[in-house]
Amino acid sequence: MNYRLTFIWAAILSIILAGCWDQRLLKEHSLVLAIGYDRGNDNKLIKTVTFPKNNSDTSQLNAPVNKSNVLSMTGDTVKDAEKHMDQSIPEKFDRSKAKVILLGKRLASQGIFSTLDSIYRDLRGPLNANLAIFDGNAKDGLSVKTGNSMLVSDVYSELLDSAEKGGVTKNENVQTACPIILSKGKDLVLPYVGLRNEKEVIVKGLALFHGDRLTGQLNIEETGIFLILSDQKTKGVTLNFKIRNDQKDPDKNFVNVAVRKNTRKVDINTNKGHITAKVIVDLEVEVDEYALDHLNEEKEVKALAKRIESRLSKLANKTLTKMQEAKNDSLGLGERVKAYHHSTWKKIDWKKIYPETPIDATFNVKIVRHGIIN
Repeated sequence: MNYRLTFIWAAILSIILAGCWDQRLLKEHSLVLAIGYDRGNDNKLIKTVTFPKNNSDTSQLNAPVNKSNVLSMTGDTVKDAEKHMDQSIPEKFDRSKAKVILLGKRLASQGIFSTLDSIYRDLRGPLNANLAIFDGNAKDGLSVKTGNSMLVSDVYSELLDSAEKGGVTKNENVQTACPIILSKGKDLVLPYVGLRNEKEVIVKGLALFHGDRLTGQLNIEETGIFLILSDQKTKGVTLNFKIRNDQKDPDKNFVNVAVRKNTRKVDINTNKGHITAKVIVDLEVEVDEYALDHLNEEKEVKALAKRIESRLSKLANKTLTKMQEAKNDSLGLGERVKAYHHSTWKKIDWKKIYPETPIDATFNVKIVRHGIIN
């Protein structure tokens, strides 16, 4: 009995204490934290990676931990470029922890799915990495000098995170972007970033896609409207409008409001095969700035709400027109037609019909707060 018990315990301990067969030692890998993809003039793929400088390297003994190395390689495909990278340094690259992937504008306009394909097929691919379109070459975006305070990967990662929380953009990672790209009734939008004065990373708005190709952009103001129309998390979205022209003091012609709550309703009509769409948004807003004042009077509050409604509707319809020109159905109107009007869906080619579909946006605004003074 003792021999049997000893054998059982030996078997259990051998399982518990066994080493991992799939271990990857950190000292043998360069940890890639940001990746950029570009398409060169010769249509070759250019891959750029950033990784922390290794302080164990005697040539880098005095280098701060928060410094990044930047390396670019060219290849026929993503894997071909990676092979050339592995031949250039002693360690192997580990991209599983990448925080952000930048896609150059030229590459994005030609299509991004073939570039992302290598990640989808890799068991250790960085599926949680945020995607963003760079206004220019991604290589330039990852080569920006960040001083000694942050790694370039952290600059982009934290910028995109704070921009989404502040209602400035909408983020997608590698995993969430895939089903949208492959969808037949919805299109993708990604953050559109660039450099100011060639040294400061900024969010410029949203990049519009049709399928996997970049087809247009929304500026910051239009992005705020898009977030409201698409029923995203809009708490924190601020909008600044010029609502009048009759005041000598320029500041008194403007109002700045913050969205506190929004409810959206989408109506699709397919009468006699003719498709129309209407987006109705109920908004509760807080007035952050209004130099003209007089908001202690109810009629002034209602009059201001009507002015805001007018400006919102005008900007929303302008934004929708821009999206249709880019053939970008990121509101998912096609999905609604497919789900609720399937007989009509089977008879149409949504890609051809969507750009010409009448879409109207209307707003009902309620001012719930207008400052502590009045």
